[in-house]
Amino acid sequence: MKRRIVPSDEAPRSERGSKACDRKRLRAPLRLLVLAAFAACGTAHAALYKWTDDHGVVHYSDTLPADAVNRASTQLNPQAMIVRRTQQARAVTENLPKAEAEAQKQRDADRGRVVAERRDRALLESYANEAEIELAKSRALATIDAQVTSAHGYVAQIQKRRKELEDKKSTYAPRPVPGEIPREIETIDAELARQDQFIAGKLREAANVAARYDADKQRFRELRTSAASGTLVNGDAGRVAEVRANPPEITSPR
Repeated sequence: MKRRIVPSDEAPRSERGSKACDRKRLRAPLRLLVLAAFAACGTAHAALYKWTDDHGVVHYSDTLPADAVNRASTQLNPQAMIVRRTQQARAVTENLPKAEAEAQKQRDADRGRVVAERRDRALLESYANEAEIELAKSRALATIDAQVTSAHGYVAQIQKRRKELEDKKSTYAPRPVPGEIPREIETIDAELARQDQFIAGKLREAANVAARYDADKQRFRELRTSAASGTLVNGDAGRVAEVRANPPEITSPR
């Protein structure tokens, strides 16, 4: 009995055929799923889109919903063949807030520079020398000091009145104290609290005024020095730039 010898290249072809059949069997459920999706959409000719949401769930639909337009998606035909692939859209609007912030920052810097220039001009036009700045500072502080002194005098008066009421209360024992005496003491206590706040606020105001005049005097000195040397000092950044035009003219107050 003769034994049939199978050629060596026939076995590999059989294996390849088996693998191809496996792939076809794997594709069959996908085709059925796609056909079912087309049937659910109500048409066999419309496009079918496959996309994945944020939770990793795969969806099939005849149109892309609004939240899936910028996602990666695949368009399929009724035979489950890929017609077109769409990549994830890049977020091009992320740079817009940053660009707007930079533009706003530049506008603020330009506005601050204009305000600083006006302040410097007003400073040079208001004072002829540093002594005049010191004089203005002394006058401003004297006004505040007068207000504080007046408030202290008023506090002393109402404190005296309060003591008189307390002494009067003791004379009624063991009789009941008339109601107007406690009410007036309560009113005086409230007024004393308000005066304490007023005095504290004036002391803070005096400190701020002194600091402002000191800063004005320092800036005035810088501007006078820069005008004499032909340079302009940028007070905001602390830099020195060349003055290409004529230096600012310093005038005395009228």
